[in-house]
Amino acid sequence: MSAIEKIHKQLLTSKLLLFTIVFAFIALRLYSIGTQFNNLSFWACLLIQIGIAFIILQLNHVFNIIQGRTFLPALFYLLFTGINPVFYNDLKGSVAALCLVLCYYFLFASYQKPESQINAMNISILLVLGSLLWSPLLIFFPVFWIGLYRFQCFNMRVFFANLTGFVIVYLFIFTWSVFQGDKNIFFSLLPNFEWLLTAYKLDFTILEWITYGFILLVYIISGVYLFFIYISEKVWTIAALSYLYLSAFFTFIFLFARSEHKSSLGLICFVPVAILAGHFFSRSNKKGIQYLLLLFILFFIGIGIAQYASS
Repeated sequence: MSAIEKIHKQLLTSKLLLFTIVFAFIALRLYSIGTQFNNLSFWACLLIQIGIAFIILQLNHVFNIIQGRTFLPALFYLLFTGINPVFYNDLKGSVAALCLVLCYYFLFASYQKPESQINAMNISILLVLGSLLWSPLLIFFPVFWIGLYRFQCFNMRVFFANLTGFVIVYLFIFTWSVFQGDKNIFFSLLPNFEWLLTAYKLDFTILEWITYGFILLVYIISGVYLFFIYISEKVWTIAALSYLYLSAFFTFIFLFARSEHKSSLGLICFVPVAILAGHFFSRSNKKGIQYLLLLFILFFIGIGIAQYASS
């Protein structure tokens, strides 16, 4: 076994490497805040983002999205979120990404199950609860409707169960506001879509353009392999990964159209992209892809160093 093959194997399967990355992720965050240890938003973001990385691993383990053992999706998510200080205190984006990855769990559990009303309602409840903190999360409803349709479980009962989750949350808020004698509580938490009617210019730094450009490149390459080369994969694997590809595509469009939300959308986008990249780099034994994986990781480490040097 050559040196690059040994490195590739360690990157895929080494628990020690994964926990070393987690330790480095925490250490880097602690270094960035200096003596401001009472920053609750920072600690919440730190725990949520590490939690998302391990939920992604559990998602892959439960639904067997990537054949074989690999820790790459979690490693990639920590790498993506660790290189840019803008993610360190984005509590809204962290909560939104957590809600979304949990929604993926309920969506995947609905695969080819027409009686998936409970899962559809859970998806709705999670999206609405997340939207109370970050309202743009509501635009992901159609993305999950498409997912339910692609997974052959979409019908009128599932659709109305999905809407029921929305009603339940706001009915509870309305009841609470009446109980408190302050209807402003209810009206203040209603969805606000004024931001959709406002035009914004692209607001990315040079390093962010380079970062997202490289992520887009790997996203496109992984799509080519998924749809044209890995066609012998299981039907379930293709269905799950193609949906994640669609979800990431939608988020990329939203990210470049509404760059004022770039931090929150980045945290959301990194979930499907981490899984897709993990599948791409895990399934091939070609040395060219093994070298590309090493280059991919070194590139993001270099971007992280440049981000810290410029901040």
